[in-house]
Amino acid sequence: MATKPDHKAKLHFTKICVKVVTCLLICFTGALLTEEVTIYRDGWGIPHIYGTTDRAVAFGFGYAQAQDRPEALTRNFAEASGTLAQVAGDSAVTSDFHQRLWNHTSIAKRELVDLDLDVLRYVTAFAAGIQHYRASNEDNTKSDIVDVEAFHVLALARYLFWQSLLAQLDTEIKRMSDGDKDPFSTGTLWGLAPERSTDDAVTLVVDPDGSWSGSRRWYEAHLHGPGIHAWGFTYAGLPLPVFGHNRRAGWGWLPQGPDTGDIYRLTFKSESSSHYRWLGKTRIAVSDTFSIAVKGKPAQTRIGQRSHLGPIIHRSGNTGYAYRTPKAVKAGQISQLYGMIRSNDFQAFRESIRPNQLGPATFLFGDTGGTLFYIRSGAVPIRSESVDWDRPVTTDRGTNWLGLHVQEDLVQLIDPREGWIVDAGTPPDLVVPYSPLTPDRFSGYVYNAIPGTESSISARTRQLLGTSTRMTPGEVFNIVFDTLVIDSGFWLRALSIAISEQKPCLSPDEQTALDILVSWDGMALPDRFGPVMYQTWREACDQAGRSIDNRSITTRAGLSLETKRHLIKALRVATKQQKKRYGHLDVRWKEIHRSRRGEKSWGLPGLNSGNLKTVRRIRTKNQNVVAYGTHGQSAPTVMVFGSPSVTSFSAVPFGQSDQLNSPHSWDQAEVLFNQPRLKPTRFDTKPKDLIKKEVIRLPGNFLPKSD
Repeated sequence: MATKPDHKAKLHFTKICVKVVTCLLICFTGALLTEEVTIYRDGWGIPHIYGTTDRAVAFGFGYAQAQDRPEALTRNFAEASGTLAQVAGDSAVTSDFHQRLWNHTSIAKRELVDLDLDVLRYVTAFAAGIQHYRASNEDNTKSDIVDVEAFHVLALARYLFWQSLLAQLDTEIKRMSDGDKDPFSTGTLWGLAPERSTDDAVTLVVDPDGSWSGSRRWYEAHLHGPGIHAWGFTYAGLPLPVFGHNRRAGWGWLPQGPDTGDIYRLTFKSESSSHYRWLGKTRIAVSDTFSIAVKGKPAQTRIGQRSHLGPIIHRSGNTGYAYRTPKAVKAGQISQLYGMIRSNDFQAFRESIRPNQLGPATFLFGDTGGTLFYIRSGAVPIRSESVDWDRPVTTDRGTNWLGLHVQEDLVQLIDPREGWIVDAGTPPDLVVPYSPLTPDRFSGYVYNAIPGTESSISARTRQLLGTSTRMTPGEVFNIVFDTLVIDSGFWLRALSIAISEQKPCLSPDEQTALDILVSWDGMALPDRFGPVMYQTWREACDQAGRSIDNRSITTRAGLSLETKRHLIKALRVATKQQKKRYGHLDVRWKEIHRSRRGEKSWGLPGLNSGNLKTVRRIRTKNQNVVAYGTHGQSAPTVMVFGSPSVTSFSAVPFGQSDQLNSPHSWDQAEVLFNQPRLKPTRFDTKPKDLIKKEVIRLPGNFLPKSD
């Protein structure tokens, strides 16, 4: 009888011993397997980050960004949290006020609770990597930078992807006065199916518009861990690519798409009242008082109001305009990016973007299986078709939302029969020849484009794609960097007709100007004389106004006598203006159209000035007689989804680093972007073939504990 208790005691003691030994083994193994990340750099300074765990990769990614873009990180996190005025002064007070009204920070803090554990660890490790670099390099960081935590990263993601939605809403306000409904373009996406490529592979071209300076320059990186193998571009402060690819699939992204928000015109009882009417009932707008710290000056106090529909962004007297946006869901922006970069095929990618957390967005997806997929994505409210949602609406019945559209309701196309697709300010009915995406199949606010109306860049790109049945890589690159000044051939033809028929008596200078124009091949290349003379002549043509019939020129219709005479008159005016402006007529494009980084400067191909455009979009700012590039084509990228491997090519206007004493702050400008050329990204290059490395052992106190 006494043996049973003894047996139980021995069994209990044995279990305790097993647990102790197991714990000791786990501790010992954990000590041997301390998380470690190695940051390699290629010849362009691009980080290739290899981690023993995925969160080690995230830690290294944060560390690398802090090395390359310290000031961009400072500004981005401050802007998202509504504390930019502490860094930038009183010019940022209005921005801070609006970000606090939108509650990015408080919503991000609440979102942390709902994150999957893997995503939480990843984001926390990324923030820790930024902090670790700052703590290790105090002399290179600013004292006014706040400590970065996981919620700062989530708030920044919300703020950045909120911009396209706010741009839509701001446009609705503008339409009250100018009626502007021009297509909103933020870059170019196009793709080829395998049968249209000599590589027999899906080819994606991602060519976003963006600034060449400031905190939102694109940042390139490679990420390699047990569960993540990816390359792509992102914004400083985000821990995952905004567009890019893994070993099987990838996507392009542009911040434009369906109409995802609305503005409501609210009438208050008086100028000072907080009471407004909604569907026959009186409601009260909640007021918040914000004290905004300002660098070098006293804090400023701003009072904001929130209606039940959303924050009141504009108010004049007793009229307020509330910006209404779909409510945030538990899967936020970072969670969606985390799912996207792990999507190895079409079905997984389509599910990963279903939460619609990246604002109104256009995606173009490809994979090694040969799938080409296009979608105008976003969280789109279901609305009444009897209301004009393009402008602020009143509180009459019928303006309430009825839920959200499911993904299947959105504009999308998979594996187009023609084998290619393009969106460059292109309405859905023109993205492919004989497009099935006609406006009668969708709600107007889902379609959100003017059918049949496209940008000149869209028309040129579609023309180039239609010239070849199977494109070589070289032909793809040529379209990316196409510098033909769109419609220049039509205008020069019209001038030649006017000269031959009117037979004007030209001065020697005017004849020289004419010779420069008619001998020009239409390309805005640095060594050409034609672009400068053409730009000056077209400015003179614009001054003629309606005296020149533009439509008859671009449609090759018969030219009126008045048009012919004013084309010649514009040539005379342009000749005088060019000599006055530059001192002579034979001015090369590189003399007045350049890019500049620090003390270095280069001739810059392409243009985007007024109604003069090339597929290679270059916007400039004049300094005396020289125009320097400021924004436009900002990260041209080509991805080829061959089987079994993916290859990609890219360039940026200047370089990877923001540190002006680094050659990587300008090297791509000199060797790639202004040539123009793209470099291979060397995805999956073996570490031994990279030229620089930095090994970092993760400090455990920075990270949440593993299970």
